[in-house]
Amino acid sequence: MSPTLPQRKEITGFRLILGYLGMFLILIGIIALIPMIVVAFYPAEWEALGIFGSVAAFDIVAGVLLYFLLIFKKPRSRFRRHEESMLLILTWLAAILSGAAPFFIATMLGHMDMSFSGAFFEATSGYSTTGLTVFSDFIDIEGAFCPHVYTFHRAFMNFIGGVGLVLLVASVLGAGGGGVALYVSEGHSDRLLPNIAKSAKLIFGIYSGYMVIGVVVLYLAGMPVFDAICHSMSAISGGGFSPMSDNVAGYAPFNGAVIPNTSALSAISFMLHTFLLRFRFKDLFRDDEIRFFIFAELTFLVTAFLGALIATMSFREGGFFTDGDQLFRASLFYTIGSMTNSGFASTTAMSGYHIIPGGSAVFLGHTMVVVLIIAMLIGGGAGSSAGGIKQYRVVIGLRSLYYSLRYRFASIHEHYPRLTNRYGETKELEDSAIHEAHHYTMLFILLFILLTTVVTISNPNDYSLESAAFDIASAMSNTGLSWVIGPGFVSTRSAASFITMWAMSLGMLLGRLEILPAAYAVANVRAEIRYQHSLRFRKKRETQALELMEEGE
Repeated sequence: MSPTLPQRKEITGFRLILGYLGMFLILIGIIALIPMIVVAFYPAEWEALGIFGSVAAFDIVAGVLLYFLLIFKKPRSRFRRHEESMLLILTWLAAILSGAAPFFIATMLGHMDMSFSGAFFEATSGYSTTGLTVFSDFIDIEGAFCPHVYTFHRAFMNFIGGVGLVLLVASVLGAGGGGVALYVSEGHSDRLLPNIAKSAKLIFGIYSGYMVIGVVVLYLAGMPVFDAICHSMSAISGGGFSPMSDNVAGYAPFNGAVIPNTSALSAISFMLHTFLLRFRFKDLFRDDEIRFFIFAELTFLVTAFLGALIATMSFREGGFFTDGDQLFRASLFYTIGSMTNSGFASTTAMSGYHIIPGGSAVFLGHTMVVVLIIAMLIGGGAGSSAGGIKQYRVVIGLRSLYYSLRYRFASIHEHYPRLTNRYGETKELEDSAIHEAHHYTMLFILLFILLTTVVTISNPNDYSLESAAFDIASAMSNTGLSWVIGPGFVSTRSAASFITMWAMSLGMLLGRLEILPAAYAVANVRAEIRYQHSLRFRKKRETQALELMEEGE
């Protein structure tokens, strides 16, 4: 009888997490290589090759070392509780640092003027698909450093962040090794197919297909090819980055209208996109989330339009209906942009109307500001690339409130099932879904209040409570409309501007990853440290016991 070979110990804990992080670092390095392709079309920007090449090389080498030294061909355990959240946070932080590195390296070489805080802010805004920016080297700025490479880099971060880093490598982990847990942790609440890898490929195919369609539409509308590619990548992700310093205001009004309407696709769950592509329009429009989106957008549009009419009466002769069509277009542009979290901004394209007071633009009024804050906080659909609380959570909250009030006035003998229409099925709401919606909404609002307070207190000269609430809502919902934050605000390099950038970076990242993974990651670090400490303590006690036994002999 042959002797049984001892089983090798499975890799667990920090070693397992860092090993998988190596796999993601290789992907992040490949992402850093992509902007270098732009140099082939704009050879005058060859200086960017060394910057992006060095960043990509570092990411890939670090990833290979971590993977091969820690987990390659070694037995691996499944993720313990919340370990997937820690890997998710580390992956996103690694991607953000990699995305920030080209800006910071260019600054150290004397080509740009962006602090590390600004570079981290810009990359966080890019990968979280927010669109807030402190960038100033746009393609229309004379003397800008490698503007096509860097503006493409910003748009490409939007594109990758929208679909999700985990989704791109879901086929590597598959259904084992924590692949499902990671997939869900990144916000992919719907699985289009039973297999994770096939779902990831289908989602990425839909996502990329819409991006290509957006490029064609914008090009036919008169936008240059490079600009169309950048805007389409930003629009489909709900990012809002533009290669132009005036955002979409630098293009014809028609283009400005196309972009936020195109980005509405990014605010719909990928599962519902399959209904659209299969022409299952009845199931699509029966979905409670779609119905809520249509109702909420119409309500926001009418309220914002009426508020803008009232606000502009004293600025325009002729009363309510002078330039009413322009006000309606501005209201439509901004409410759709806020609800879908696209964040594209336009001033000159709307004949001088703007949501922010000051300058030559006509202020659209405080009603518009309040409407947009609420729209941004609600955000897009669950399972989409949009941010915010998510529309389906709001639907669940409203449904549970309705049924709660109905039961209070109903006879004790009456029973009403708590029904909801979701993904072509009518089903009863589960208590767990109701509790999750309530808890997450409360957590999101509390974080919004906390960050708004921090920004207001740290910047009393620049921020009022209204403007701070607007910018934090934009950051946490990954929208990108800004009231104060921007290149001019951070150029002072004051401590207050740094506090604001880091507060908003935190809001953007937590908003994109839906807060809880960060809390779980912190809990996992504490649990792992306690576990390792207990192992060392146990080993020490065992060693002491052996020593006492040897002395007794």
